[in-house]
Amino acid sequence: MTLLPPTVEQQRRIDEELPPNPEMRKLDLIAIRDWLAKQPHLPKHMDDKRLEHFLFGCKNSIERCKMIIETYYSARTALPEFFANRDPLARDIQDCCDSIEYFVLPKLTEEGHRVTIFRLKDTDIDKFSLTAATRRVLMVLDIRLMEEASLTNVMVFDLKGFTAGHFAKCVPAQTIVKKAMLATQNSMPFRLHRIHYLNAPSFIGSIMNVFYPLLKEKLISKFRIHTGGGEELHAYMDKDILPNEYGGNAGSFQELNEAWRLKVEKHRDWFLREEKISRTNESARLPNNKSNILKELEGVQGSFRKLNID
Repeated sequence: MTLLPPTVEQQRRIDEELPPNPEMRKLDLIAIRDWLAKQPHLPKHMDDKRLEHFLFGCKNSIERCKMIIETYYSARTALPEFFANRDPLARDIQDCCDSIEYFVLPKLTEEGHRVTIFRLKDTDIDKFSLTAATRRVLMVLDIRLMEEASLTNVMVFDLKGFTAGHFAKCVPAQTIVKKAMLATQNSMPFRLHRIHYLNAPSFIGSIMNVFYPLLKEKLISKFRIHTGGGEELHAYMDKDILPNEYGGNAGSFQELNEAWRLKVEKHRDWFLREEKISRTNESARLPNNKSNILKELEGVQGSFRKLNID
C-alpha cells in the first residue's frame, strides 16, 4: 500500500502552516545529532530521513523533538507489552489482522491530513485484544515514520459491532489501557487534527463520561461523535479518498486491511532488527535524566492529564 504524496495544492497548504526552510532544517538536524551524541543511553542509528520526519512532526521544535525521541526509545524499553515480540507473522498479530481492520488511506485530505481507520471485522469479544491491536498500531506508525513527514492526522473509529463487552476491555481503570495510551500518544511525533467516532451506540454518552474527566480539553475538542456511518465523513473530507463502503473509491475495507497486513509483513526483518537495537541502555543514563515515560508509569494509577496532546 503506497502512501501517496501531497498534490501541489495540498503541499501549498502544508507549507502555509509549516513554511519550509531547508537551510534551517540542516542546522536543526546537526543540533539533534549533537544532542544524541551526548546521551549515552540512547541509540544513535536513526537515519536523517527519519530524524527529519520526527522534526517535521514536532513542528520544527528542536526541544520537542528531543523529548519525543527520548520517549520513543524509552517506551521500547519500559513497555515490552507493545514493543517486544513485534514479529508481523506472530499468531497474535495475524489474529488481530483477521479480527480488526486497521489501515491508512492512500490519499491525503484536501487540507493535507492523513486519515486512518479502525473498525471491527469480527465482533467476537474473545478475539478483541487491546494489547495486540496497540502493538499493530505502533508497527504501522513506525512504517509511516520511515516513509513520510506527516503534518496532521485524522483518526476514524468505526464502532459498528462494538458491544459493552468490547468497551469494558478499554476502560481507563485498567493498567494496560493507560499504558497503551502512553505508548501511542507520547512516543510518536504525530499530531492529531480530529477523531471521528462512527456508528456510536446509544450508550456512548456513558462510555465517554468515564473518559472525559481524565482527558485534556484540547483532546476532547477534537472528538466528533456520529450515530451514522461513513457518510458522516463527507462533510469533513472529499469522499473519493474514503473506502468504497463509505462512498469513496480507495478500495474495500478488506483490500485496504490486507494491503497494510502485507506492507507490515514486508518490513519483518526491519522490525526484528529494530526490536534489538532501538532500546535505551538504562545503566548508561546520566543522573537526573529520568525519562518522562518512566515518570508517567510510576503514576499510571493516577490521571492522564500529563499526556502530551498536540
